Amino acid sequence: MPMIEEVRQDQTKSLVDVYTRAFYDDPVFSWIFPDPDRREEANRRFFTVIVESTFAGGGLALQVEDFSAVSLFYPPSVLPSAQEHAELIGLLEERLGDQAERAVQFMNLLNDNHPRNVPPHLYGTYLSTVPGRQGQGLGTKLKKAQFALADGADAGVYGEASCLRNLALYERLGQVRLGEAITLRGGPSLYPIWRPRASDRATAS
Repeated sequence: MPMIEEVRQDQTKSLVDVYTRAFYDDPVFSWIFPDPDRREEANRRFFTVIVESTFAGGGLALQVEDFSAVSLFYPPSVLPSAQEHAELIGLLEERLGDQAERAVQFMNLLNDNHPRNVPPHLYGTYLSTVPGRQGQGLGTKLKKAQFALADGADAGVYGEASCLRNLALYERLGQVRLGEAITLRGGPSLYPIWRPRASDRATAS
């Protein structure tokens, strides 16, 4: 049985390595960084900022099977503030230079579309499996670990699926579409997803 472990801050490089590789061919990141010759390094800079900012803001990360799959998320009590978002944008502009424009658009769009009228919730930001280990259920294990943490706090779970394939997977795990798709200007769409908190699921049943 694969063991799920919390990622320490001194393991940031290992976490960023997974995201750099796993998101290289992702439709969203292909739009954010359209030059394939520069995308790997841009992904690395982007995710270094994201991971460092998440840890600094009280977020957590999990990994399974020696970083074969990883997930990054904010527990219900520490969702990013407006000030933290502004600081994140500043760091992206600084680290990405001439490649920052679409990354900033992307992050601002996610922030603007984050639901404000839902119960307290865990926010799952990035979940990835390394190439070669996909389709083996490792991402599902990490999703279920997030669900367990949320249920322990009677919180919902929110996130965005970056493609229809991931959306279908998350729906099979019990999450549902929440509102309209989030469409990048001239680019692909993301699909907001929601899992109700345990008390709401009990009431509904």
